[in-house]
Amino acid sequence: MQWRFALKYLTSRKSHSVINIIATVSLFAVVVPVAAMVILLSVFNGFESLVRDLYKVIDADIEVTSEHSISTSDVALRQRIEGVEGVKALSFVVERQALLSYRDNRVAVQLRGVDEGYKEVVPIERYTSLGNCEVQLGELDRLMLGEGVAYELGMFSMAAGDVEVYSLGGGHIGSLLPTFALHSEKLDVCGTLVIDQQHASSFALTSLRAANRIFGAEERADKALVKVSEDVPHRKVADELQRALGEEYKVVLREDKNESFYAIMRYEKWAIFFVSVLVLVVASLSIIGTVIMLVIEKQDERLTLRSMGADNGFIRGVFVREGLLIAGVGGAIGLLLGVAITLAQQHYGFVKMPNSSFLVENYPVELQATDLIVIFVVFVAVALAVSVVATSTMIKRR
Repeated sequence: MQWRFALKYLTSRKSHSVINIIATVSLFAVVVPVAAMVILLSVFNGFESLVRDLYKVIDADIEVTSEHSISTSDVALRQRIEGVEGVKALSFVVERQALLSYRDNRVAVQLRGVDEGYKEVVPIERYTSLGNCEVQLGELDRLMLGEGVAYELGMFSMAAGDVEVYSLGGGHIGSLLPTFALHSEKLDVCGTLVIDQQHASSFALTSLRAANRIFGAEERADKALVKVSEDVPHRKVADELQRALGEEYKVVLREDKNESFYAIMRYEKWAIFFVSVLVLVVASLSIIGTVIMLVIEKQDERLTLRSMGADNGFIRGVFVREGLLIAGVGGAIGLLLGVAITLAQQHYGFVKMPNSSFLVENYPVELQATDLIVIFVVFVAVALAVSVVATSTMIKRR
C-alpha cells in the first residue's frame, strides 16, 4: 500500500514545476557516481587480470624448490610430481644472474634455462614479439631476449650475430684474479619477447642444457615448474604435491608468491571504491531536498491520509519509499550506463592507453558480478538513510 501511494505521489502532477526540476536533478546526481563506480571498479579488475596474465609468462601455476639444487635426472622425483592428480605438465629450469655482451654493449639479466617441456607450462609463445621461442633445436642452443634487453644490446635484427653470455659459476674463485671461474658461451638469438617493462629489460631465456654449461651445474635445476589442469583447484594440487614430496621441498602457488602485490592492487581498488561512496553520499543529499519539497507539496494528501486513520509512521513510510523510488530510478540508470560503457570498452576499446609502448592498446576492463552487487547494496543503504533522515525530520515537524 505504501509503495502504491509513493508511486502515485511521485508521478502525479506537481503544483510547482520547480519540484520536477529538483527531482530530475536529484535523479541525475545519482546516475553519475553510480556509473563511475561501475567503470572504476571494472578498470581495476581489468588491470588486475592483465597483471595476472603477465605473471603467467614468468611464473608457473606451481613452483617447487629445494634448499639444494634439484637433479633433472632424478626419475623418482619426476614420477612423484607427475603422479599427483591435476598435474598437467612439468618443466625443470635454472634461473640465475648473467651478463650478456654484444659488441661494446653489456646488459645484466636474469637468465632462465628451460627444458623442452617449458612451453607446455608457461605460454611463452603468446608473448613472442619477433622470431620464435625455440631455444633448443636439436644440438643447437639459442637465446631469447626481452625486447628491452635486445634494444640495450643494440640488436635490431635476428641476423645481427651471436651474443656472449657470461656467468660466475662452478670452480673456485682465486684470491687475485677470479677469471678462471668465469663461464662464457656464445649463443645465437632466436627471438624477442615482450612482457612488462621490468622483465623486458632484464630477462632472457636459453635452453636448460646451455644454462647448465654456463652456470656449471650439469643435470641440475634450481626449481621445477608445474602446470595444473584447468578443472582442478590449484590449492588442492599444491597440497598434494607437498605431501608427496615431503618437507625437503617447498611448494608455492603463483598467487602466494605474488600475494603482496595482489593485496596492494586490491587495497587500491577498494580505496577508490570508498572515495566513490563518499561522492555518492554527497550526491544523494540532493534527494533530501526533493523529498522535503514533496512532503510540503503533498500536505493536503497527508491530511486526507490522517483522516483515514494513517499515523505518522505510515506517512513517513510513504515518503521514504518515494525517496527510494527517485534514488532507485537514478541508480538503475547509473548501473545500466556503467555496464554499457564498460562492455563497449571491453569489446570495441574506444579509450586508448596514453602510452603507445604499453603492452595493451586499450584500457583493460572487466565486469564482475560481485562488484555490481556491492554497488547495489551500498547504493540502497545510502538512499534509504537519506530518505529516512529527510522524512523523519519533516513529518515530525508538520
